[in-house]
Amino acid sequence: MPLIWLVLMSLLTSCSTSILVDSTSSRRPYDFEASALHPEVITYLHSGTLSVYINVDRDELLYTREGENTPFTSNVLVQLNDERWIWTDTLTRETPRWLSNKFDLNNFISAGSEEAGTWINYEITDQNRNSSIKNAAEIREVLIWNLKENWPLSNSNATTGTPLKIISARPSTWNVSHVIPPKSLPAPPFSRYRYPLDTLKASPHSVIEEDWITLEGVQKFTSPSNDMEFLIYGRHEDFPDAKDVLFLIESTRYIATRSEYAAMQNASHPKEALDDFWLSCGKSAEKSKELIKTYYARVEEANRYFSGILEGWRTDRGMIHIIHGVPNKVRRDYWNEYWTYGEEGTSNTLTFRFRRRRHELDNNTFKLERNIVFKSTWDRMVTSWRNGRVQRD
Repeated sequence: MPLIWLVLMSLLTSCSTSILVDSTSSRRPYDFEASALHPEVITYLHSGTLSVYINVDRDELLYTREGENTPFTSNVLVQLNDERWIWTDTLTRETPRWLSNKFDLNNFISAGSEEAGTWINYEITDQNRNSSIKNAAEIREVLIWNLKENWPLSNSNATTGTPLKIISARPSTWNVSHVIPPKSLPAPPFSRYRYPLDTLKASPHSVIEEDWITLEGVQKFTSPSNDMEFLIYGRHEDFPDAKDVLFLIESTRYIATRSEYAAMQNASHPKEALDDFWLSCGKSAEKSKELIKTYYARVEEANRYFSGILEGWRTDRGMIHIIHGVPNKVRRDYWNEYWTYGEEGTSNTLTFRFRRRRHELDNNTFKLERNIVFKSTWDRMVTSWRNGRVQRD
């Protein structure tokens, strides 16, 4: 089996939909492996009931048994605001990857009221392992049902061609606008850069009632009769994972030279060409495996955390995350994120500032404040990748 596939088979492939809401953080919010659990949490408010759909990856749970003749079971504690449930699961030969359930909070205070707010706090605990995750999910009045998976769409990302059904307690037609974003990559952090999304707008596409087939690119749905709107981003089939060989080649562009990149794209045997590229960086099969695992894990993390109009690996934050890795510290408010590498207050400290950009098609867009002073550190990091000297996060 080619080198690249041996490594990629071992990467995590879960997708998280929880929303980071803390204003200042010294933890590692963009390190996927920093948390043992990555649940998908989807809310739907209808007729005074808040339905919360939760997916948990069974591979992230600890299953134990009391004796040799008893089954392996997991015990998950779910807390939504002040309500709790014990969620027990038993492994069988036919057990699917995802553990799924719906929890209803009846007589829920309207999401628009001051008392309830627009978020619900949740905590999900693997009681067998004594590990948990706390976060908040936005309360929504529209449920996007994935007809292929027979489960709600866990976030705004859907595979192109996926059939969807729009469910709302306030029936409405929907005006749909659509645009395919540019495929360009961000410029290095020291270069001048004209942000391509500032002028990007969606054009009217169609008027629908409840059924929709996901298109490539950005789709904005607006209700003409109710104050509701939402976005869907059409993604490739493997998103957020890095699997397809053409995507694996494309995402090397941050460290590959122009000639190397062109050679891989035009190769008659692209898998072999990609293997040769990484072997030239690592100088040995073992070191190359470590580079591949680190690089594509960061690509996948970027897709999970920074995607919007663009796939996360194509964004400013994604670029810095892939090349520099997980920051030692992240400070943030609504309008800014400051990523610090190295110990603060020392001569080796490196800080990147990202500023939020208002955009009607994306609330997760941040632009890096570029500066020529970043050139030496950028060149040094790219050289480290190409010489096999990058360490795992």
